[in-house]
Amino acid sequence: MYVQFDHHPMDQRLRMPSAAAGGQPDGQSDLASPCEFVAVDGGADEVRASLARHEPRGPCTQTAFTPADTIVARIFMGPCALSVKLGAQWISCGEVSEGCLHVSPPQEGVRTEWRAAREALILHVPVRYWRSRVASDLPLAMTPHELGTCVDAPLLQLAKMLFCAALDAHDPAFARHLVDAIVARISVLFAQRTVPAAAVVRNGLPRWRLQRVVSYVREHVSDAISLADMAAAAGMSAMHFAAQFRAATGLRPHHYLLQCRIQQAKVLLMDTTRSLIDISISVGFRTQSHFTTVFKNFEYTTPMQWRRNRVQDMH
Repeated sequence: MYVQFDHHPMDQRLRMPSAAAGGQPDGQSDLASPCEFVAVDGGADEVRASLARHEPRGPCTQTAFTPADTIVARIFMGPCALSVKLGAQWISCGEVSEGCLHVSPPQEGVRTEWRAAREALILHVPVRYWRSRVASDLPLAMTPHELGTCVDAPLLQLAKMLFCAALDAHDPAFARHLVDAIVARISVLFAQRTVPAAAVVRNGLPRWRLQRVVSYVREHVSDAISLADMAAAAGMSAMHFAAQFRAATGLRPHHYLLQCRIQQAKVLLMDTTRSLIDISISVGFRTQSHFTTVFKNFEYTTPMQWRRNRVQDMH
């Protein structure tokens, strides 16, 4: 078994909105920016892990169709709107947050809409490999809610470790073990699917309330935001809001807030003319030291090193 790092264009299409059309897509073009591939060879079966990145150049919509002999697992490392194609219709799954897992069965269409920087780990798993290593049954058009846990912290940590390994050109053997661990973790999540999807949705925050919270946090990311503020945006008491928010997203409200601040910080870090203290304040942190500590907890590197890596990749 071996692991190989290559650069390869994504087998997907990217649509950039046209300013003249009021932000609406004006056609399709091949996605030219490369992503790193980690190929784990298991003989006749091969798992490929594509580390997809899109630097912030404005909103974009990406559409992909799962091959007939493959299952695709996506671990989102940033918020985006997710839709799946069932028959002739696109069904919205709402906005997914960092750490969400979505598994696509063969021949399913998946559409992701990104407003800013995009990062995702995409596993291409052969059906035969899936049946022998993950689950005997194939997934059926699964949304994050139908996994029982739409956000899984261990899975996100493993994905970020693999991402860093690819960027830093670590020993391929290390990446191979990370891919194995990620597949094993997905297997555990499938084995734990004992709660009916309807029960998860029923106990969680209704989508329209959740969207109000998402919009509120996005618009006030530079402000001091309390649990009461988020609950008020949802039109609920703080006590009931916290429990229902976690049931719907898998995250505590405060963790989600920090996650949003860090995601916005990553967008601002791409502008090398902005200082770290300016960025810290712009995303709601009072001090640069607190910002750096939280950023490192989420991204496993400092803001300055993160910026340096991304700027080097662009050149």
